[in-house]
Amino acid sequence: MELQQHLGHPHSLVFHPEMNHQSEETICCFGCKRKGKGPNFSCSECGFFLHKGCAEAPIEIQHHPFHRDHPLILRQLSSIEEQGGDYCKVCHCYIGEQFSYFCSSCKIAFHLKCSLLQRDTSGNFIEILHRTHQHPLLLMDNQNFLLKYRECFGCSTELVNDSYGCFDCNIFFHKKCVELPIKISHPYHRKHQLILESDFRFCNLCQVSHSGLFYRCSICNLDFHSECLPPSVIKDKKHHEHPFTLLLRPNSFTCDACDTQGDNVSYICSTCNIQVHKDCISLPRFIRLTLHRHPLSRNFFLSIHFHDSRTWDCRICYKKINMEHGSYCCSRPNCEFVIHVKCAISWENKFWYDITELENPDEFKELDESGNLIFRVLRETKVGDNVVAAEIIHSSHDQHSLTFNDEINDNKHCNGCMMPISSSFYYCSCCDFFLHKACAELPRRTLLWFPQSSFRLLTDGIFKCWLCDYDCSGFSYKTANGLVVCLRCATTPHNFTYQAKEPHYLFYDAENVSNCSACGRRRDRKGSYICKDCNFVLNSGCVTLPKTARHNFDEHPLKLVYEDNNDYPLHHWCDICEKERDSKFWFYHCKVCDNAMHPKCVLGEYPFIKLGSKYKYKGHPHPLSFIQKIDYHPLCEKCREPCQDLSLECEEHGCNFVGHWKCLRVFSEVYSYHH
Repeated sequence: MELQQHLGHPHSLVFHPEMNHQSEETICCFGCKRKGKGPNFSCSECGFFLHKGCAEAPIEIQHHPFHRDHPLILRQLSSIEEQGGDYCKVCHCYIGEQFSYFCSSCKIAFHLKCSLLQRDTSGNFIEILHRTHQHPLLLMDNQNFLLKYRECFGCSTELVNDSYGCFDCNIFFHKKCVELPIKISHPYHRKHQLILESDFRFCNLCQVSHSGLFYRCSICNLDFHSECLPPSVIKDKKHHEHPFTLLLRPNSFTCDACDTQGDNVSYICSTCNIQVHKDCISLPRFIRLTLHRHPLSRNFFLSIHFHDSRTWDCRICYKKINMEHGSYCCSRPNCEFVIHVKCAISWENKFWYDITELENPDEFKELDESGNLIFRVLRETKVGDNVVAAEIIHSSHDQHSLTFNDEINDNKHCNGCMMPISSSFYYCSCCDFFLHKACAELPRRTLLWFPQSSFRLLTDGIFKCWLCDYDCSGFSYKTANGLVVCLRCATTPHNFTYQAKEPHYLFYDAENVSNCSACGRRRDRKGSYICKDCNFVLNSGCVTLPKTARHNFDEHPLKLVYEDNNDYPLHHWCDICEKERDSKFWFYHCKVCDNAMHPKCVLGEYPFIKLGSKYKYKGHPHPLSFIQKIDYHPLCEKCREPCQDLSLECEEHGCNFVGHWKCLRVFSEVYSYHH
């Protein structure tokens, strides 16, 4: 089937009943600029493409409901600028390079998709009169631009299917809302019939006022949102094998699905002897969670699943789980991972833990991290009973090989996580390069407990960690949409035991806004680690503070101390900045010299940027490197103040460009990876 020279196109168009799957994502229709799906016409010579509906659009439309006075003419791409009317009269969006209908008398235009309304078998536009609205309502399909980002006036939810609309009033209804019966008898109000109306009303069920479709009893002066009136029976075999029956009683109940209180309206399954909220009927049977590697299944009675009398804590909020009410637990045998239903359906938690519904646990696929490493073993050796790689080539430092060493050397810092070398590591014998063994063995791609589907390992660059807010160099994990986290945050688990003055079992609480026990600061944006048994709280920046550190002020290693037991007031001063120190907060201490110092004074403003790291600044043509001037302090190119703290210096011979990092990072939109 061929279509000859559509709208002046010089080549013949060939009909295809379906698109191939590869072309669906790459080809857009020249008529409506939407992705190429379904039947279509295309040109084999130049790639011109049209949906079947766009190709068969009439050249002229008479008496269009949007503009009844004059005919609308289909216009080509090339005629838009010549004729004017660059914005659609209906949706007010820019038309651009796509087909449109144009009235030459009024100089107005309409998108092709806004204009092509549904018609009956006689070719007439489908219009209906509804008792709740004074104008005719037009039937529009879900491809119409006019419906994009709009809500149904009847139920205030998104318009995703075919809908009716009034162009004059800019009001739209779901097809199902328009088809609601005008009069109903409902068990919630048995005395009188309820009449459908459209108005701004207070709903006697949900206790909220808003505009929309209401069922009203004028005798009792009662109003109910159309979507609030519960159906008598709900059959949803996807989520539960038996039907649920409406139970109306003027008292509260505890939902067997989510273990929270409900009032008045509930549904019961007489077979399973459970009582639930209406919304809990559609809870997914199986979910996946980034916090756990196995699928989770919904259970109404946890005691039946585990067959014992132990108590269980939710692995998200760490509060007790009621064994006689609903939960999600691991579907694998001998795995004791359990969470509350209310934690699973929380909006905040859906962001943090990527909770998604599974149709079947068999569709769950774990990320295969085998063959995902970024180093090559040159030589192996035996350490104790274990065989380890004695010499490797790592992709982050492929110019030299790295040698294994199992001696602690806290004078050096790992080029991956930027922390002091505190365990076995690899080092370069030719240059100042060190990697913890654990950092060297990190996978190229992995899943972390916080959101996003997959993280990719980057082995150099300057970035701001999304979780702890530190500016960093070294390794990082990055998602496809640009979220970057440092290795310290990426390798800190969701829950673990932290050894401070006493051990604390910590877990991450995304909603916590308490003051940090280490520094006293509050984080309003991203939560904190909190102890499940007491009020101990750590933010993401403090939970990864090094346990030991060094500073030029003191020749000995400094130990992180969690509480100052010295009551002498003059002892509560920082020996570096000589300012008062709050004895309730953490500090670094030298036991030999009895020096006490603020963590920020010891570590500096940018403790996780390694001197010598490279950076490409948009405002300068040459590569820059991080420096810390000691004896000579040149003036910053931006603020003209001496560069006494972390700075950037040009590596090009003869170029004297230098500037504070705090000045140059303000002028840079994105931190740069120098590869």
